[in-house]
Amino acid sequence: MRPAILLPRMLNSWRAPEVGWCPSVLTNLINLLPIFKNRIGHNRSYYEELLQKINGLLLPGGATFFNETNGYGDAGEHLIAIARELNDNGTYFPVWGTCLGMELLVLKMANGTETRSNCQAINMALPLEMKQDYNESRLFGGASEEIITKLSQENVTYNYHRYCYKEQSFSLPALNNSWRIMSLNHDVNGIEFVSTIEHLIYPFYGVQFHPEKALYEFVSKDVPHSSSAVHSAQYFAEFFINEARRNTHSYDNATEQARSLIYNYQPEYTSVLGSGYVQQYLFEDPDIAGDGDDDGPYPYYPYPNNNGNNGVASWSLGFGLVVALTFRAFAVIMEHS
Repeated sequence: MRPAILLPRMLNSWRAPEVGWCPSVLTNLINLLPIFKNRIGHNRSYYEELLQKINGLLLPGGATFFNETNGYGDAGEHLIAIARELNDNGTYFPVWGTCLGMELLVLKMANGTETRSNCQAINMALPLEMKQDYNESRLFGGASEEIITKLSQENVTYNYHRYCYKEQSFSLPALNNSWRIMSLNHDVNGIEFVSTIEHLIYPFYGVQFHPEKALYEFVSKDVPHSSSAVHSAQYFAEFFINEARRNTHSYDNATEQARSLIYNYQPEYTSVLGSGYVQQYLFEDPDIAGDGDDDGPYPYYPYPNNNGNNGVASWSLGFGLVVALTFRAFAVIMEHS
């Protein structure tokens, strides 16, 4: 089964998604494949063909804008619309959004109506403030009492975001009470924000925090790595993988799938160079990169630098990759260099 992932383009001259998502899904016997940037934002047929071969869509977090031409927002609009059509036509196709991915998912399901608010939840590990009916949800209905206790009583969910959705946003006409809110949280200024949601009709899920960082990101001292944080993060990964197993899409043959897998590419150890991520996949983009001198369209930086921001690359220009996961492999589809 092949959940697909959108990963961030972190630099002007390189595609640099963090690697943390890869092992968090590989642990659950899933595989990943990259999508070339020159497919993003246009050529809807490409996405339609891809989603017929994979088993779900995962929209990860990152730092970018939704209004960039041929960027994360454009690609996400195609993918979310196609996922919705698949479900409307009787094919079970789950979608998961983390942090910015959740924000994009809600935005596109609201037909582009912006309902986000500003908030400051930077480097905050928090317990979930569960709504009274959380156990009626698909996401938490099957969770053990042990997992719920960890999630609701310990600082196990890592937040790093400057935008959020308030609870009242989901009652606006654009969203029409079509989402179930399972938990809330509060930022450093006491502003309440929604932290977990699921759609009432479609198998679409969103979390404002970063489950993957508890498992695989060790740069920031604020990321929780306790046993409870790890078990809680793994719960979300296993839930989504089980959702993807309900989809029966597959590649036409093993060779086509194997040629798409992430194993064809090597991650770089970037935290030692100042990145906010331990490892990243770096994909060169000669179309917008400078020539190595300061007179290029952008200065040339071979690796992302967190510039003191603990995980957000300083020169983030948008999302340039779509990554698809398969039931037996973790593959990435990349742009031509």
